[in-house]
Amino acid sequence: MVLQEWTVDTNTGETFGAAHGTSEGNYFTINGKAYPATEPVIVRAGERVRIRLINPGQVAHPMHLHGHSFKIVATDGHAVPELAQLTKDTVNVATGERYDIEFVADNPGVWFFHCHIAHHMTNDGQEPGGLITLVQYEGYQPIDRTPASSAPVVGPTPDSMPGVGH
Repeated sequence: MVLQEWTVDTNTGETFGAAHGTSEGNYFTINGKAYPATEPVIVRAGERVRIRLINPGQVAHPMHLHGHSFKIVATDGHAVPELAQLTKDTVNVATGERYDIEFVADNPGVWFFHCHIAHHMTNDGQEPGGLITLVQYEGYQPIDRTPASSAPVVGPTPDSMPGVGH
């Protein structure tokens, strides 16, 4: 997952990478897409899942996974020895860093995976958006939610997810 921030001039539609002219940007993307357009991570119960997080931008992104703990198995392209692997549910991916995380899919459902900075979960200040995706078990469907002030959103919003109250 490539984590990025963008500044989009809402008057002209002009887009700048790397938070041009602002401290953080006003759009945040995973693999070039902002939630709800992000692709979910589809998993099967019992499988070991590895996700590579890459931050080529200029702002740190503490990525948090609901419903699971993960181990950091590689950093910046180097394997972490098993005895040194940290078990966490949030990893801060700073500028230029890469982390490989692994977890066992042992908690079926649909789980939120997002940046833990509230502004980074928006599209030009509108929630939900930005650096949010889902870990979705085969056979489970995300909840359809339609916020009153926007177009339909496919997937859960932060207030509808188990374990969000943190």
